[in-house]
Amino acid sequence: MDDLAAIFSFSNLPGHVSYALIALSYWMTNMFWLRVVAVVGLALEIVYFLSTGGDLRAGIGWDLVFIAINLYQIYSLMKDRLSLRLPEADRDLLRRVLVGLDDSQIARLVVASDLRDIPEGTTLAEEGEVLGTLFFICSGRVQVSIAGRDVSQLEPGNFVGEVAFLTERPASATVVCRTPVRALAFERGKLNQFFKNETEVAGLIYQLIGRELAHKMKVSNSLLAGGSFA
Repeated sequence: MDDLAAIFSFSNLPGHVSYALIALSYWMTNMFWLRVVAVVGLALEIVYFLSTGGDLRAGIGWDLVFIAINLYQIYSLMKDRLSLRLPEADRDLLRRVLVGLDDSQIARLVVASDLRDIPEGTTLAEEGEVLGTLFFICSGRVQVSIAGRDVSQLEPGNFVGEVAFLTERPASATVVCRTPVRALAFERGKLNQFFKNETEVAGLIYQLIGRELAHKMKVSNSLLAGGSFA
């Protein structure tokens, strides 16, 4: 009982809080807050080491190294946030669709694209043609047709041409703007290079594309099974 009381004594409180915060940081996906929590946890660990006595210079020294690394990364993230801004008109949509990424990651993704205002009637993808550009719709609507028959419409938050873009095979459908469209256009080479340096962003984008493909296939199969096209 005395040992248990000693473990949870006031003098050990900084240690418990420190390790709880460090453990919490392992669960966090937002890199900025992960590093902030880690710095606080490491700082409390130093306080704990100093209060317990003994020769803990090696542990304190490594804590200082880890704190310095995290502080530098926090500085870099803050610098990105101040220098990279999300397009005001598309900010809410991008945050909602790209949930799991912070603003600086989304902003870097936007920088890797070409933000285009596309006139009504423009063809974004032609059935049977190789597509070198992936589109992400920010505003407006596009019509998807297969063999001359309309099968669906895509709206803000949808990708256009993801299958052809990723597989480098001819497009399986024709996609035409039914209204003026504002879209992020990603050229294959530039996006692939971006993904090499931003693996976390790449993973999330591939997940989004995978979910959207599954949804589109479900809708298409339903339409084909019903023998009609929307």
